[in-house]
Amino acid sequence: MSPKGGCGKSTTVMVLASALSTNEDLSIAVVDADPRQSLARVWIGKREESEIGEPPFTVTSEIKETEIVDMLEKVEESADVVIVDLEGAAGLMSSYVATSADLCIVPMRPSALDGDAAGSALKLIRSTGKAMKREIPTVVLITQTDAAITTRSHREVVEELDSAGIRRCSVELMKRAPFERMMAEGKTLFELADTESVAKARENAKAMAREIVAIVEANH
Repeated sequence: MSPKGGCGKSTTVMVLASALSTNEDLSIAVVDADPRQSLARVWIGKREESEIGEPPFTVTSEIKETEIVDMLEKVEESADVVIVDLEGAAGLMSSYVATSADLCIVPMRPSALDGDAAGSALKLIRSTGKAMKREIPTVVLITQTDAAITTRSHREVVEELDSAGIRRCSVELMKRAPFERMMAEGKTLFELADTESVAKARENAKAMAREIVAIVEANH
């Protein structure tokens, strides 16, 4: 969840779904609630064009704002894990999803603009939780970071989050070409051809997924 486009929401969803789907004991469902449907339309379209076959997780879309809660309940009946890719707007859809979420993930690049957008998402989640009289578990995920260089802006963002007591993933989603190639080729991270770059991206993905799973399990 984030009201800002380009912060890595769809990439985070794809990386998390790719990593979790390597566990054959889990059934994974992705709900594309973004009107652009970058996953349900673009990614699935690429798979169909290339005749890759069925993905290791289901992808559901065409969801109306007022129907999202019912849709999530239906999807939950057949999936162990449901991951929702929300639109880049702080609207009712985001509030509805937050009410039933086990964890809200707020992706952000290490920049002031993304930090401001993340702050808006966190306020929306808090206000939704107050209305529901429960605290909605939330974590910030820093995305598109450079594996070799930590910029001043990156350090300042981390310091600001930590000083404000905002929970963030210790694992950051690095800026790696394979994460972009997933969308371009219509493949999961683990369907891409084996290269050193892909191997590093997979390790990053698995580390991020392990931390997300640990947070969810700790809340239960």
